[in-house]
Amino acid sequence: MKNASTEAFSLSKHEEREAILQGKWIKMKKLVRVLTVAVIYCASTSALASSDETGCRWDSDCALGGSPYLAPDNDTRINLLMLLAQQRNLPIALSEVPQDVSRSRGYTFGVFKGTAQPDSEATKANNAQQSAAPVQPESALDAMASKLAIAPSAFSEVSEENEGRWVSNNRDSLSQFFTALLADQQLDKPDRELLALRRVAIFRGEQDTDRFLPLMQHFVASSPAAAFRDYLTNAELFYKGKFPEAEAGFLDLKESEQPWVAETATYMLFRVALNQATEHAVDEYGMFEINKVNKQAAELALQRAEAYVTAHPGGAYVDSVLGLYRRVYWYLGDWPRLAQRYESQMANAKNIDSLSALIDENDQILLSRIIPYKSDEQPFTSVADTPLQTFTQTMKWLRKYSLENKETPKVTAEILQSYKPMFEKANMLPVWQYMHNAWLFYQQADYPAVLAAIKPAAELSPNDIVAFSQQVIYGNALVMQNKLPEAEAHWRHLLTLKLSPHQQQYLQLMLATSLAQNNNAAAIFAPESPINNLRYRSLVLKTLANKALLQQQAASAPTDEEKTIALHTLLIRDLMVGYYQGYLDDKLLKKHIRSTLDPEVFGDVALARFDWNGSYTEPGYFCAPLGQTVTALAKNKTDGHALNCLGEFFRTAYPAQMSTEAEMVGNEALEILARLAMVKDTAPGRLAYYQQVIVDAKSEPEDKTYALYRAVMCFSPSGYNDCDSQEIPIEMRQRWFNQLKKNYKGNQWEKRLKYYW
Repeated sequence: MKNASTEAFSLSKHEEREAILQGKWIKMKKLVRVLTVAVIYCASTSALASSDETGCRWDSDCALGGSPYLAPDNDTRINLLMLLAQQRNLPIALSEVPQDVSRSRGYTFGVFKGTAQPDSEATKANNAQQSAAPVQPESALDAMASKLAIAPSAFSEVSEENEGRWVSNNRDSLSQFFTALLADQQLDKPDRELLALRRVAIFRGEQDTDRFLPLMQHFVASSPAAAFRDYLTNAELFYKGKFPEAEAGFLDLKESEQPWVAETATYMLFRVALNQATEHAVDEYGMFEINKVNKQAAELALQRAEAYVTAHPGGAYVDSVLGLYRRVYWYLGDWPRLAQRYESQMANAKNIDSLSALIDENDQILLSRIIPYKSDEQPFTSVADTPLQTFTQTMKWLRKYSLENKETPKVTAEILQSYKPMFEKANMLPVWQYMHNAWLFYQQADYPAVLAAIKPAAELSPNDIVAFSQQVIYGNALVMQNKLPEAEAHWRHLLTLKLSPHQQQYLQLMLATSLAQNNNAAAIFAPESPINNLRYRSLVLKTLANKALLQQQAASAPTDEEKTIALHTLLIRDLMVGYYQGYLDDKLLKKHIRSTLDPEVFGDVALARFDWNGSYTEPGYFCAPLGQTVTALAKNKTDGHALNCLGEFFRTAYPAQMSTEAEMVGNEALEILARLAMVKDTAPGRLAYYQQVIVDAKSEPEDKTYALYRAVMCFSPSGYNDCDSQEIPIEMRQRWFNQLKKNYKGNQWEKRLKYYW
């Protein structure tokens, strides 16, 4: 059978998506990161909106973030792709795991659309075998053109960036027309070449193709030559949007004795009705408007599609027609049949690329379609013979946002039981069982029932996403029951199993979170700890580790990367809490670090910052290097000049807060614990240094005036404190301003300060 995307004037993959791409309802998707359930239900202060939003398209350069198990907060496309890829044994392109996760903080979970990452030669060969009928290679088109006395240069430089009904005017359709001409032995050579020449003129987009008609008047009526001629005439009418005339011509040609013309005309009648359905379905801006579709034309397109498949069950355009059923059902708003069509085609997709494209389209048109405000239309949840989509949508309704939103569908025990026969029929009972357990967990909060329903696994297959997901919610149920030691044991056991690298990294995250929740962060860094992911370890060091743990890791961590992170955090903490002698002592730990890290990757923990030489201070105020400044403070914590200079260090060489940008995003509950620790951190910032100098009666005028100046400048120009987290009323800022203006009139800092904010 010929490739359905290469027949003459057939609908290409690009045109299949055209209406979708034009739809107003297309939305950019942004995935809200999944929170481990302990935080979702205990620590979250705001409801999460739908997770099906992303800041970039799901393509080869952008992955959808999420968890590597069937989580409600995953984008629906992720869950559907993971589930189907497992069933079909198709590879998923996931975020690349660094070669050594103990030295990199760059890994986060993500799923790409199709085979986004470079394939091995073996995978490329396998995908080639799995793909649909091969597209006619260009060399074969050249060979056919030569037989038809047409130079390849006639079409070699023609752009195929066509749109709308013109999109199928491409090399594939040209090749198939040539094939039909060469296969018909009743055609004379001159007639065959003349027909081919006119077809090339159409391909080239020439306007005066009627010039060929006088040369074709000698074609005998009802002959193959006349049939091909009339086919080209009506195809041009179709391209010009003259649908009634094209329809009349194709109705005659569908009875032609020339087999290719008869079949293609029958198909083109379907195409005519399909285009008539959307001929006037545009808004004032020329954008596609689904509500303006001609339903009668869409119904006719459906009838003609069925007529074609019935008349030509093995025809060249069967795949195209079957694929375009989706568009017709969409035009008609026939969501049940559209869902069933998606279910069938997704379950039979030939490769991961076609599967992910179907999933993406399915999500935009059906699963996550935007329903007009106050519309009586309900979002799709389930219909007969759609267990995959039923599962996906049911999981979406279990999100915290959906559970709290009165407008979203609610899942009941009765509804779940009604789904069960459908899953049994599809041999997907384990998927239903997981869905039921997820309902118990997320909606019912019946954690004892979850623990009773799931048996801890002695072994797991790395390809069994359903079984892995069961184990994840089992561990989370232990957490919700406050059985933290049991949860820790569960995660540790799973980490001993032979799982995929991504599952292993996720389980490390779960174990790290469990240990942190149980106030046992030190266990994360124990020599026998299975947690070696630097992203998690670094986040814990920066936010949850105490001084002793930081000193331990600065001296004996397994990598220079981790030693540097620990030492940098330790030194900043020493300065912030005023442990100045501790800073001087801890800085000696640098001797354990043998290499300097790449500043492009580890610039946030650059130890070179502590070599600050007093530069970039405000002109007119001199500061010694940081080492001398801290030495002075170690001797006298109230040294006004040294306190101001420490403030200058933080102002010019270091941000006001410890940066966790390199580790944040994608760490689920561990990230929430880290943020909570940062909020609770009451270590003073540089405004506190200025305040000490301002209230100290022994401060030198030079230092007090500078402290007053800088204290007020902390609020420039926004009126918000840029120096630390203190809430300072405007009356206090005015008092500092007046103190400087009144008591130190003529001072350089008094002259520079013009406002208080």
